[in-house]
Amino acid sequence: MAGSFTESGQSQGTSAPSLAVIGAGVAGCALAAGLRRGGWDGPIDLWEAGRGPGGRAATRRSRQDAGWHLDHGAPLFNLLEGPEPELVAPLRSGGWIVPWREPAAELQGDGTLNPAQADPLLRGALYRGRQGMDDLCRGLLALAQVQGLPSPMGHFGTLVRHLEVRPDGGWRLAEATGAVLGEADWLVLTGTLLAHPRAMERFGWSEVPLRRAAGGLGDGALEAALAALASMEMETRTNLMLTIEPAAAARWLALPFRLLSFDSQAQRRWGLRRLSIQPLADGRCGVVAHGVPDADTEATATTAGDALAMEALVRAVAGALEPWLGERPGGGDALAGVAQRQLMRWGAAFPVAPGHPPAAMVCPASRVAFCGDFIAGPGFGRLEGALRSAQALAGRLLALLLLLCLALAGPARAAAAEAVPYRCDGDLLLATSDNGAVDAPGIPNTTGGTVPGATVLLEWRDLRLQLPRTNNAGPPSYTDGLWWWSLEDPQQPRFLHRRGAIERFSCQAVPDAKQPTDGR
Repeated sequence: MAGSFTESGQSQGTSAPSLAVIGAGVAGCALAAGLRRGGWDGPIDLWEAGRGPGGRAATRRSRQDAGWHLDHGAPLFNLLEGPEPELVAPLRSGGWIVPWREPAAELQGDGTLNPAQADPLLRGALYRGRQGMDDLCRGLLALAQVQGLPSPMGHFGTLVRHLEVRPDGGWRLAEATGAVLGEADWLVLTGTLLAHPRAMERFGWSEVPLRRAAGGLGDGALEAALAALASMEMETRTNLMLTIEPAAAARWLALPFRLLSFDSQAQRRWGLRRLSIQPLADGRCGVVAHGVPDADTEATATTAGDALAMEALVRAVAGALEPWLGERPGGGDALAGVAQRQLMRWGAAFPVAPGHPPAAMVCPASRVAFCGDFIAGPGFGRLEGALRSAQALAGRLLALLLLLCLALAGPARAAAAEAVPYRCDGDLLLATSDNGAVDAPGIPNTTGGTVPGATVLLEWRDLRLQLPRTNNAGPPSYTDGLWWWSLEDPQQPRFLHRRGAIERFSCQAVPDAKQPTDGR
């Protein structure tokens, strides 16, 4: 990226900002990949309470049983909205993700089985991790290993409990004892735990960590973001994990589905949302039953409560699958062949629409940003939303960083970068001109020094557009047939998008930044 920093972390006397990312789920790992691939060479630290990357896309594994692994959160991920996120193609070509082609069905409240077209998780392009869902995040971290740039640092098994603003405006992270874990110039939350009042209910904390830390900053943007987060509802869910011994696994694996969703009536009848069956290499299989949101889950989060919840879910699975698995032994509630069972409680991890407004993703004055599936927009509440919001945030942070370089390093640096900043519909846009290879010099119109073969790179929100120069007479204009950028007035460029009707975006040059001369 034009204007990226050197490996030493310096750029014309300007240090590359460091970044602390709370959460190494899909959003956190995708953000690290997007930033590194965009040229950000400042330190990136990922802080994750789990034993490895993944979050809800993690794969549960056993140190004592090498053949046991279970995708206990998301069994797959899907893409429903528009062009796929930029990181999906390299994940696919690198073999980290593969298409999901297992049979799926939906159980109705009357016990009939229908195609699973109504389940939003089973529409669009479906993918899974090659050897488990955690390959999605492992692949994203592999994409963040950009040659010549320092690798992101993962701190796993570490819960960040306290946040503190440094005197220089950066951030300090601490554990429950108050011991300092690390420091960074920027703070990014990929989940709501440290910013949502639910943390006080769930963990008995006396305050919301980010709100407490932000109290003295006087940043209206951050206060508005915190208020929006506090107004969001979050769901609590409980998952049952079963390991089925080989003798019984064959019956499970012969069922007409590997993923079973439940319609609204079936959810009320059995208390289940989704059920996945996952074969293991040694003839066993794993079963994950996703319970419906339960307002009483946290109140019963004790050893006795876990036992009761587990029994209830076992009964629910047995009842829902009785037409295919047959009656339980002795007519009781037990499921035949269960060698092991575990309970997984997901706290305030499932956002309820409408979600956090994208406009409140970045608070530059406080150096705080947000991304994750809780951001409103395409893919909300699913892994697609985590990927898309991380991609959007990476673009916005890279743009802010380059603008900072331009402001601090002076005209010489701005000229070298060839990136001109604008504000378009309230968001920063960077326009980088490139005359490129010229293979038709006889074609007229070299106004402003541009010739056929010239392009402009526009970086705006989550978009990176490379538009070719037109042959129109007059000041330079660029288009790919869908997007249009022209410089009749360099202070207020025309920026248009054709999507049926024509969308027009209001753009103004950033004051005091280097502007195009001679119409270029």
